[in-house]
Amino acid sequence: PQHRTGRESPAWKIRRPQTLSSLLAFNMHSSAQHSRSLLLLATASLGNALLQGHATIAHVRSTTTRIHARARPVRAVATSLPLSQPTLSPPPEPSGHDAWAATLDYKAFRKDVHQLGTRLANQQGKADVEHLKRMITWSNGFGLLGMATMWMSHPLGRLLSIVGLSTWTCTRWTMIGHHISHGGYNRQDDTGRFTTYGFAVGSVYRRFRDWFDWMLPEAWNVEHNNLHHYRLSESGDPDLVERNLEMMRDIRLPRTLKYVAVAFLAAMWKWYYYAPNTYKQLKISQMRKEGKVVSEEDAHSAFVLPIALFSKEEGKKFGTGPIDFLKNCMGPYLLIRFFLMPAPLALINPAFYWAAVTNLALADVLSNIHSFIIIATNHCGNDMYKFANSCTPRSGTFYMRAVTSSANFRTSNGIDKDGVARKVHGFRADVNDFWHGWLNYQIEHHAFPQLSMLSYQKAAPEMRAICAKHNVPYVQQNVFRRLKKTADIMVGATSMRPFDASWEHTPDSFAWADQKQLEEQVLKDQLAGTSKAIA
Repeated sequence: PQHRTGRESPAWKIRRPQTLSSLLAFNMHSSAQHSRSLLLLATASLGNALLQGHATIAHVRSTTTRIHARARPVRAVATSLPLSQPTLSPPPEPSGHDAWAATLDYKAFRKDVHQLGTRLANQQGKADVEHLKRMITWSNGFGLLGMATMWMSHPLGRLLSIVGLSTWTCTRWTMIGHHISHGGYNRQDDTGRFTTYGFAVGSVYRRFRDWFDWMLPEAWNVEHNNLHHYRLSESGDPDLVERNLEMMRDIRLPRTLKYVAVAFLAAMWKWYYYAPNTYKQLKISQMRKEGKVVSEEDAHSAFVLPIALFSKEEGKKFGTGPIDFLKNCMGPYLLIRFFLMPAPLALINPAFYWAAVTNLALADVLSNIHSFIIIATNHCGNDMYKFANSCTPRSGTFYMRAVTSSANFRTSNGIDKDGVARKVHGFRADVNDFWHGWLNYQIEHHAFPQLSMLSYQKAAPEMRAICAKHNVPYVQQNVFRRLKKTADIMVGATSMRPFDASWEHTPDSFAWADQKQLEEQVLKDQLAGTSKAIA
């Protein structure tokens, strides 16, 4: 398929699923479109028991072959269709911007990328921990500046407080909590403080000491470290912006008004959307460990703050409720950050206290905007690919997706206009990366989530060279250009690039435990005639 902009046509949206797991997410998307009916093509052994007047498209895998079928929308009928002669169309060949997909040597590409990651991981040592501590010092410096001036209502004092508190909060998440929770320092930190299991998790005290934000660290670890990283830009990715903003994309409103709505979302997204949704993913993970089945529709439905606080029925689906959510997730941050932390100022002068509360609130708005600009833009744009199926971790496909579904921002090791390469390390490099929250190395981070911040500076030029060698698209742009591309996706002005399922490298295909569990449940429901997939 060629590069596409604007609203997708129904025919374009129809041709996607290749497995039952991807079919469920596809049907969840399609069920909201009342103008479309789809037909389920099942194997002859299931026969008419599966055809109960509903209409959908499915790609059913047999033990030896995979049927690639595509049909035009049809009306539901009571009679059987000749399953032996379905309407078929040949899969599209990659061409134009996608031509690289036809020639990629996945085995050779994996070898080069994997060797780079292994070498960098083995080279990590005390220098990486010292670099982490230096970045923590920078972050804490902004925090001290913000707290020392948060009692001020003078414009200059207020500005210093807001910038200090906002930067402290943002970098504590994107740089410090982020890379430590991934295990970037597990083998180098002898104290256990800066490790996956010792940082910010296990108690409110650790959370307050290490990484205090709207999100519960344990919930973020499930949503981000597991689901997002290993199901990047596929139906199981909870951070797939194009799907999550489907309502905004499809609603009939002036596009200018939609862009305004994106700006408002950026100012409140952590507490309005991200904290409740990460907590929901934690509860779903716990439910699946207990053997409970959670539908794809429920897993990806929006669980925003009003629903978390006021919809008890929706909360029950995930074993939570308003009290549980406030107690374990947002309550401690709200109480300590905005009321207890500035409380001593009330003993001096109530005006100082309320100035501090105001500055804390404004700093939270700025921190939301800052983090939105450097986080929401990482995997969104009309030059980023989306995928139908899952893949084996650390396979050639896994590394390919890390590159083609991620965008780097300006990095310390880029090339200036005069052709001179910037220094990989040093003060100027760290300043650049600090303000980007170290999320400007998103390609390298998704290929090697377990590396340190220092290692990503080393990795970027080598990864770019490997991609050039194998002709894999490596996207790197200014963060504000990526922000515009992200906003275009959110409002429906453009769409992400579909990586057709027929282009996938079959040896790298993979099904996660919850996907297998869901497929088994769907088959049982279909045999019983109760499947939501064909409703």
